[in-house]
Amino acid sequence: MINQVWLIPKKGKYIDVTNLVESIDWSGGKSRAPRTLSVKLLDTNRGLHERAPVENGMGIVFRRDGSELFQGVIFTCDYSSGHVSVTAYDELFYLAQNKDSYLFTGKKASDIIRTLCTDFSIDKGEIKDTKHVIPYLLFDGDSLYDMVMKALQITYKHTGQRYALFSREGKVHLIPRAENIRKWVIESGVNLVDYSYARSVEGTVTRVKLITGEEKKTIEVTEKNDGLIEKYGVLQHFEKVSEKLNRAQLQDRAKKILEKEGKEKKTFRLSNIPGIPDVVTGTAVFVVVPELGVKQAYYIEEDSHSFAGRKHTMSLTLTETDDITEVNAGKEEPEKKQDKA
Repeated sequence: MINQVWLIPKKGKYIDVTNLVESIDWSGGKSRAPRTLSVKLLDTNRGLHERAPVENGMGIVFRRDGSELFQGVIFTCDYSSGHVSVTAYDELFYLAQNKDSYLFTGKKASDIIRTLCTDFSIDKGEIKDTKHVIPYLLFDGDSLYDMVMKALQITYKHTGQRYALFSREGKVHLIPRAENIRKWVIESGVNLVDYSYARSVEGTVTRVKLITGEEKKTIEVTEKNDGLIEKYGVLQHFEKVSEKLNRAQLQDRAKKILEKEGKEKKTFRLSNIPGIPDVVTGTAVFVVVPELGVKQAYYIEEDSHSFAGRKHTMSLTLTETDDITEVNAGKEEPEKKQDKA
């Protein structure tokens, strides 16, 4: 397994610094917009080595076995004796850091993303049509990323379709989340050794109450699960819906919320397992742990990959999903050869 790292100056050719790399950490999470690349480089002119020509604002590319895993911009250079550690973020960093005020009328979430990227000179890749037209959406001092997330949240409420927003090859992409699924299998006794598993009803909803309209023209609906109420008590989700919906539409939304939130939350944390480059936040894996009676798919909420020489390990935080019902996957075998870090 070969790791390759290049620096990209604002002007000039790519600079290959692969021979200076000591370690690489590559991570992402649902609560963090951009993915992060941290690279520790030798920075000394002793012996046959050379100083690492890094600067903030430089581009950086990380490839493994010829496949690009990350492209972004360096924002921190941290120097120590004989070393420099750089931290870089992908294009979603610009969506997260920039704030503004916007009024969108009659726009789809995909339209909003294209507008924001154009206005802030952020390169666009594949932006799939999200189809649902949002009548009115006002933002005042919000981050561009929060604007996009709000638009996608509204789209999900109306269509039931979730989308994956990510950066690849220096461009922002948006595709249906189901298209971003890589069905890898992680199995106890095969490629899984250390894990923790939690079941919780702290965020479970047993009753949903929605209201829309104003004053005498309000519509109110309630959906409940009597079995869950008997088991856990009344745990109500209440929401004032700003969109103009009729009773049937409001009732349907309440049913969807109860169906989604009216269940036990199951979370897996998997540590130091053999690394699979395709397994990142927003994709999914199929987990098999016979001792827990687990054999199902989970979405990746957070991922952390570490590379040292030929060794590649990863740690994952997973949440349950119903989007994948069949196992149609490849198993990643543990890497047998390992070089010293």
